[in-house]
Amino acid sequence: MSFVLFAHMLGTALWIGGGLSGLMFDAAARGEPPAIQMRLLRVLARLHAAVIGLGALVVLGSGVLLTMALDTDGLGDLMREPKLWVMILAGIFAAFMVLFVSLPLASRMGALAAAGSKGDIPPVLEAYRKRLAVVSTISGGLAVVALLAWYVF
Repeated sequence: MSFVLFAHMLGTALWIGGGLSGLMFDAAARGEPPAIQMRLLRVLARLHAAVIGLGALVVLGSGVLLTMALDTDGLGDLMREPKLWVMILAGIFAAFMVLFVSLPLASRMGALAAAGSKGDIPPVLEAYRKRLAVVSTISGGLAVVALLAWYVF
């Protein structure tokens, strides 16, 4: 079970760290010329797929295994703790937001940036960028709530 806990912590670090770096990366790209912004948006789409999505998937899978292991390890009474349920539900909701909203949005944004011209950034690409920032902020906030739920609630 210690490997599953390690995977859970590593996935959390990938997910939250990748999300923070993605938000900072997007903010830093704003002042660049449009051609460079298009390249940076493709890198941001890859960051979502390779780091953030992978981290969310690892956290979701290892979290399910850790929850199932509570009963087999004789810790089934912990399932009555509200803070554990806050952790579980916030983590599941945040992971589903990443896997089913952020990743498709980031891949569409990356494909549009790859096919984009060298001129101005298309308005639809700017809309995807803003939407991705909002969804990433919400899912990252929920991930932090899930991370801190055991100690705060």
